[in-house]
Amino acid sequence: MQPRADIHRFLNPQTVAVIGASDDSGKFGGRVLEYLLKFGFPGTIVPVNARAKTVRGLPAVPSIKASPRPVDVAIMAVPADLALAAVKECAESGVGACILITAQFAEMGEEGARRQAEIVRVARERGMRLLGPNCLGYVNPHARTAMSSTLSLSAISALPAGGIGVVSQSGALMGSLIAVGEEIGAGFSACVSVGNQCDLELADFVDYLADDPATRAICLYVEGLLSTDRFLAAVDRARANGKPVLMAKAGRTESGARAVKSHTASLAGSHAVLQAVCEAHGVVLMDDAFDMLAVAQCMTRLGRMQGDGIAVFSGSGGGNALLADGLSDHGLRLANLSAATKDSLGAFLPETHRHLPIDVGVMRQGLGSAGYGDAIAGLLGAVMADPDVGAGIHLLTTQPNMEDVARSVAHASAASGKPILFVNVGGKAGEAARAATREANFPSFAHTQDAVRVAAALVRDFRLRQPAAAPAVAELALDNVLADLPTGLLNESETKLLLAAAGVPVTRERLARDADEAVRIAAEIGFPVVLKAQARALSHKSDAGGVALGLTSAAAVRDAYVAIAERVKRHAGLVLEGCLVQEMVAADAEIIVGTQWDAQFGATVLVGIGGTMVELLKDVKLAPAPVDAAAAVRMLRSLKLAALFEGYRGKPPIDVAAVGTMIARISQLAAALGPRLRELDANPLLVAGSRAIVADARAVLEQNPKEAA
Repeated sequence: MQPRADIHRFLNPQTVAVIGASDDSGKFGGRVLEYLLKFGFPGTIVPVNARAKTVRGLPAVPSIKASPRPVDVAIMAVPADLALAAVKECAESGVGACILITAQFAEMGEEGARRQAEIVRVARERGMRLLGPNCLGYVNPHARTAMSSTLSLSAISALPAGGIGVVSQSGALMGSLIAVGEEIGAGFSACVSVGNQCDLELADFVDYLADDPATRAICLYVEGLLSTDRFLAAVDRARANGKPVLMAKAGRTESGARAVKSHTASLAGSHAVLQAVCEAHGVVLMDDAFDMLAVAQCMTRLGRMQGDGIAVFSGSGGGNALLADGLSDHGLRLANLSAATKDSLGAFLPETHRHLPIDVGVMRQGLGSAGYGDAIAGLLGAVMADPDVGAGIHLLTTQPNMEDVARSVAHASAASGKPILFVNVGGKAGEAARAATREANFPSFAHTQDAVRVAAALVRDFRLRQPAAAPAVAELALDNVLADLPTGLLNESETKLLLAAAGVPVTRERLARDADEAVRIAAEIGFPVVLKAQARALSHKSDAGGVALGLTSAAAVRDAYVAIAERVKRHAGLVLEGCLVQEMVAADAEIIVGTQWDAQFGATVLVGIGGTMVELLKDVKLAPAPVDAAAAVRMLRSLKLAALFEGYRGKPPIDVAAVGTMIARISQLAAALGPRLRELDANPLLVAGSRAIVADARAVLEQNPKEAA
């Protein structure tokens, strides 16, 4: 199969058939036929109707087999129990591709999945491609082709053509995106509803749009990926071709229970892993599909940011202040204007106001209304030319000359080659300005927070585009230690053997089988020491009373051993294997480093604020493994509580670079072992100055696939 060639023919057909064509627009076949005629489909339309000679003035045929010419694409909605026969007839008639609107297939359970598989088998025997089932077809505005029954097309007079490609697993959402896009002035290269993805799938269309000259940005609504590797390869292709990929992903909650509970497993849910992988491949994840559309519109109309500094303008000082606060809430920053830029602002502003946010109201003093638009354009142009400014936001409140301001903002954005997000909160007074932006095909926002969310996505896109070389997987000498480790859940000492083999520093410790042995080991290690219960099924030792800290004498060690054994037996119902006697390490910070093998995306590494409250804080960052030390440091600095690393309430700052090296080594271990290392927790990783050391750890090790075979 040649997916790109198939999809090009699919989206640009010369002859289409509507199975079940009707004169009644209330019926599926009538609506599709109406749209094909309404929007001026340039090819041949073959209505298929068993009882009518003509439909909407076009000659009809009783079956697809009676078509007078080969059909590139047929669209149908027939009852699920009749779908197989209909698809078989299309395949036998040489139809190139078939769109199956009908639902009640794989999404309905085992019987539906069986019917769907049989339809795919029949189609593939004859080389016919399938879209759906359970979809709403597609729209290609540039080809004036609407092979869809979405009701959103009934309210518009022309298909909105432009540079945004949409691929959606929801047909209704695709229709709404088209409707909203037409309203706000966004244009589309293609909009495709993939439904159950029984044959043509989301990855196929992303791959096609990555090379499609009409497509400048790709928007995706995703519920689940089928071919992860193909999807990521297509995304990388789009990225290499300079096209942003934006994704709204449904199902951000944790899915399913884990066979073995761990901090990493509970924190690195499927959505969190997807988010980390998408970031690594430059995909901008969005919480809302319509924000996604607004971002794509700005990218295709105004361009992408080439820096992450933002300039804010308004005639309202209060509006400026609220906008600046909104940017800060989203982790965005005002640009730092250069001295040269501030000097150039002397023609427009007094010296006291040559800083961001810019109060354009001050500029009005001494200027007549006739030249106000030109003055605004000059002021905006001077600021937008600053090298630290990547984008601007202009908040238009009620004031004189609102229409002139709107035109000036559009002009300044085009002249600078940088996006300026225009927010019109003038109500009815701002209608003339609204009309001016519509006339200029310039995006406009009705609320400041809409513009701030779009700005945040534009900044994420810029930051994700910054080059970062992927580190190679290290060659680690692990064979000897792996030979001595069991499969399944590893205890703390076994996990630390694995970490140490990867060059990760771990605490000095030995296992004591009774209280007397614990006292002897403590004396050899040196007081103070820590005692930790060891039992293979004991995941969280602190919760079961299995940890004693700061033991400074033999008597304290003896008493602690006896008490731990009693508590673990009482709370967890377990018999101790013994207690680890461990050196006591003072720490300025506690960090968690975890790894997990994801069936779809491979090895991932998690970094966060560690200790016993890790699951409560949930202050973590994920990335595909391996990462290098520099990337690990960036992960640490992206945490919400990263300020703790700089010193807090008298504590000294920690050596973040040293911690980054440790994280990189653990990630290399995960990448080297692949699916054998199902998960690993190093928590806490204790940091004091430049010393970083793993104080506790656990892991799950699977059997070597070669040995299993």
